[in-house]
Amino acid sequence: MAVPLNDVLAATLEHHHFTYGWLNPVMGLAFAAAGSFLGLSASRYARAAATAGGRLRWTLLAALAIGGVGIWMMHFIAMVGFTVTGADIAYDPVLTAASFALAVGAVGIGLFVSGGKHAGWPRLILGGLVCGAGVVGMHYTGMAAVATGGRVEYDPLLVAASAVVAVVASTVALRFTAVVDRRGSMALASAVMSVAVVGMHYTGMAAVEVHGPPQADVTGISPLVLLLPILILAMIAIVGMVFGVLASPSLDRPAAERNDRPSATVRLADAAGQ
Repeated sequence: MAVPLNDVLAATLEHHHFTYGWLNPVMGLAFAAAGSFLGLSASRYARAAATAGGRLRWTLLAALAIGGVGIWMMHFIAMVGFTVTGADIAYDPVLTAASFALAVGAVGIGLFVSGGKHAGWPRLILGGLVCGAGVVGMHYTGMAAVATGGRVEYDPLLVAASAVVAVVASTVALRFTAVVDRRGSMALASAVMSVAVVGMHYTGMAAVEVHGPPQADVTGISPLVLLLPILILAMIAIVGMVFGVLASPSLDRPAAERNDRPSATVRLADAAGQ
């Protein structure tokens, strides 16, 4: 007996978010924690910078660390574990790059809008809304980049829930960047931020439904082909930021106890702003 065409078109395809087990979420959580910690470190130096140019450069570094490594890399690593049974997966490189730019830009704008330690709650909430909206845009732009061989639809309630999580997480993260002053506190704050990032991602992914029939051919680049160069670039960025932070004078000691001069990184950033 023939199956009606409408039933074939409406068939829900089986999909998985943990194709490789816990490897993807654990790796994603590690990137989220590393990016959050480096971003909070850069934010401390932005507050301590002597010039506007120095503050700008450290703030941009914080945006790259939190938005690029902590949020986008977590998203991409987790997405590699997303597969559809009986269908190939391919990524649109332009939309993938656009999702990266959205993540970094959203955090950067959020940092500037929210102000610093002494800014009021209205600015912080506005910054959280802007940043959260950008993170949501990043996530669903990244999803739009994925060709699944089927038709992707979303549960609107779970989409709304992911947006709420993104705004709350962004507001908390922006507050952390303004007030966290010690490495021990930064480690705890990074843990909170990374769990929030992972939670937002998988809340958004829980909204996904893929309907068939699956197509034999999908256009784009295999995620496993993209994975290696992206991992290499991410590791280069992380190592560069780690050395930049380590080369700068410790902010954990009172200024009177610091007998070392500002590092080349700080001097260059401050000199550029003069």
